[in-house]
Amino acid sequence: MTSETYPTTLSACVSFYVDDCLARGQSDATAYAKTTVLKMFVLWCEPQGINDVSQVDLDLLERYRKHLYRYRKARDHEPLELATQRMRLMAVTGLLKRLHYFGIVPSDFYSRFPLPRAPRQIPKQIPDEDEIAPILHQTTTKGRMGLRDRAILEVYYATGIRRAELAGLDIRDVDFKQKIVTVRKGKGGLDRRVPIAQQSLDRVEQYLNEVRGSLATMASGEALFLGISGKRIQKSKLTTLVGRYIRRSGIGKSGSCHALRHATATHMLRNGADIRYVQEMLGHQCIESTQIYTHVTITDLQGVYSKTHPAAQSSGPGKLLEEARRTQKALP
Repeated sequence: MTSETYPTTLSACVSFYVDDCLARGQSDATAYAKTTVLKMFVLWCEPQGINDVSQVDLDLLERYRKHLYRYRKARDHEPLELATQRMRLMAVTGLLKRLHYFGIVPSDFYSRFPLPRAPRQIPKQIPDEDEIAPILHQTTTKGRMGLRDRAILEVYYATGIRRAELAGLDIRDVDFKQKIVTVRKGKGGLDRRVPIAQQSLDRVEQYLNEVRGSLATMASGEALFLGISGKRIQKSKLTTLVGRYIRRSGIGKSGSCHALRHATATHMLRNGADIRYVQEMLGHQCIESTQIYTHVTITDLQGVYSKTHPAAQSSGPGKLLEEARRTQKALP
């Protein structure tokens, strides 16, 4: 392919880039997400007469940044999260970087464009260890589908895998003898093996023996968890399912699939797990992604503070000074 045959219009460049991402082994889900975000950029450019990639420069990127900052969602009129703004801008610079590699964009001007700082937010609404049981217990009133849902919740909490990874599990991916779940083509297209607790395996086995057969159809294939239609359970269904059980548990917290993933990481680290093992289990490619789970609750902090800070001790500097003053007053 010669340089003359490369695309130049923005919309064609997006299609070219997405095809290139797929050719380099990126997942369909990643390619779809990039397509969606980049089409937003193209739609923003068109009314301004920006249709060719040669018209994209630092000034345009800065204007797009301001647009995202000022944008308000139609649903609730709330601004975009800083992380969302950063993600959309990174999608555009990622497109330009790859186009520069092919010579479609002649310079790397995009490298001088400062992205918003990535927010490091402490995860909220994470269930405590004693709140997991009430969540799991909600499935007992749901009959055979409750058995399926209990197995799903058990696998989530026991392994900490992502929503898409759980939905993508096949029966063969659960090794009951070795107590291992194999995640195939996780985020970044990487496979990994994750340990799973025996009690969680027992729930999966019960689901396979008592429920899956009644749901299975010709369309089921080897999918581990099935929906009512008999097809592989959808990611959106998992979000609804997990969120409903968390809300109904009475623990006073909200959340969905990621709440249990957060809980897995938080509980393991709190109980002394090495962060490198938690990183491997969660499938994080960089340890910075795992470090966000090293937060402590205010209760944890107060407990450590009362035990270690001199000012909080009965014999701390303040107490000693107060006792010295009382002693001095008592002297003749």
